[in-house]
Amino acid sequence: MNEHIPQPPSLRIAHIADELRALSVNGLQWADDPYQIERYTRIRALAAELQSLADTRAPEEIRAIFSADLAYKTPLAVVDTAVLDPTGRLLLIQRADDRLWAMPGGACDVGETPAAAGAREVWEETGYTVEITRLLGVFDSRHSGTVSSRHLYHFLFAAVPVDGEATTSNETLDVRWFELGDVPWTELSPGHAFRIQQVLAWWLNPNTRAYFDWA
Repeated sequence: MNEHIPQPPSLRIAHIADELRALSVNGLQWADDPYQIERYTRIRALAAELQSLADTRAPEEIRAIFSADLAYKTPLAVVDTAVLDPTGRLLLIQRADDRLWAMPGGACDVGETPAAAGAREVWEETGYTVEITRLLGVFDSRHSGTVSSRHLYHFLFAAVPVDGEATTSNETLDVRWFELGDVPWTELSPGHAFRIQQVLAWWLNPNTRAYFDWA
């Protein structure tokens, strides 16, 4: 259940910088001692410098971005939806940003549940309305192969199609149904192969427990 995918050094650096940034910003929320404020501010500057080692932007630019955003930091909630038709075909999109295949998904909006976000993302990216049927897992982006400097929690849902037809959007180049034996494993967007494995495990055994990371 918890065989994590190793991170490349550059991504690990970005994750450490993100965690240091969160420690700094969240510490400043409560600090009233001048020395503590100075320490947390210094940690934020170090986080920006560390981030620049895994980024194309200069430390000064990253430092300005970090200093302008002082809201309390938590992992970002995102969703993926495994839409399966009655024959077991899986709906995938070809993303416009990396031209790779993926399950429909994206960030949750303020005011909506993860399940509602999952259904919305499917509609926006594929043209299908779906019924969310089950939570298949909650994946920590640091352990599932996702390439992102932000710490993400991926909610993976199963769904069945209700209505609609395949329609591309500004985020998708193609929308296609795949037999489970024909999933294009070598052309999947980072992180999706790991999560689709959980979809396959559940499809073969509906009693499969929802996935989660212990540590």
